Amino acid sequence: MKNETRILFNRLKNETAQANGVQDVTEKFSLAPSVEQRLVEQQGESADFLKRINMIGVSEQKGQKLGLGVGAPIASRTDTNTTERNTAFVGALAADEYECKQTNFDTHLDYRSMDAWAVFPDFAARYRRQVVKRVALDRIMIGWNGTSAATTTDPATNPLLQDVNVGWVEKVRQNAPARLMGYDSDGVSNDASYKVGEGGDYGTLDALAFDAMSNLLDPWHMGGDDLVLIIGRELWVSHGLTLYNDNRVASERNALQVWFANEAVAGLKTVTLPFFPARGLVITSYDNLSLYFQAGKVRRAIIDNPKRDRVEEYLSSNDAYVVEDYGKFAGVRAGALQLKNAQGNWA
Repeated sequence: MKNETRILFNRLKNETAQANGVQDVTEKFSLAPSVEQRLVEQQGESADFLKRINMIGVSEQKGQKLGLGVGAPIASRTDTNTTERNTAFVGALAADEYECKQTNFDTHLDYRSMDAWAVFPDFAARYRRQVVKRVALDRIMIGWNGTSAATTTDPATNPLLQDVNVGWVEKVRQNAPARLMGYDSDGVSNDASYKVGEGGDYGTLDALAFDAMSNLLDPWHMGGDDLVLIIGRELWVSHGLTLYNDNRVASERNALQVWFANEAVAGLKTVTLPFFPARGLVITSYDNLSLYFQAGKVRRAIIDNPKRDRVEEYLSSNDAYVVEDYGKFAGVRAGALQLKNAQGNWA
């Protein structure tokens, strides 16, 4: 590390120590509440999806989910001449426990990279952004692909971080498999397949999404104006290519321009997300998805390691992925969807 870089790096360490009220950042420390909250905000700035869902600090490592923004209808009428009025709980009625698992986001930068960054006046901000962005992307990856929380993870066999934590889809499979097409009532994947396209079980993606929405969501959620359709890129591309078939007349092509502008399928706002399964499909609302982290347990250490010619950062957070209301979640097992390939065969 060059002397000029060393000066900037030491300044970064001093600023970090002062912000968190500690003497030495080379020793593991807990982030101050304001810094912890800013980290959450920065992750939302790095990945828009995290800004839309709930990122909530909880006091206990283990407990009952909060049931944010969920609940059945509450409107009613009572003849108070004979009966007292009764209140209705606006949260989740069914008990569902969360458990925040320690997740390590450990990174390093070699001296050469740090020397290259030292020429920029915002050296400290660049350093922080690099770490925060990777943490944000990893959290999204775990949310959509996580199936277990191994004591020691294996990235070689789980490149999508499947063994780091239990994500949203897996939570539904374990606790409410009836909300997912392609699974038996006990949550075991079955042999069901759903062909999407001309001549298939569903002629269009709209038909599949409408079927899932109509049959898997609780009735009071079907007409919600906050529902979004999250689909994988293969489904999105296949749907677009089908609609842009060369045989379509000009009036239909004009209509398609509107469709692409609105990105709407089955009347739902449609989005694709990083690391979402290529043939996955989920209907829910952003505020039905939560990432709980244990407040006061986000810990960090920044260490200069001359033996490896690099600076190492050790960051950990106790995290849990939560679906607030299973009745507001509908999906299809990604491996159950089939599309026509270039040869016209289902695959």
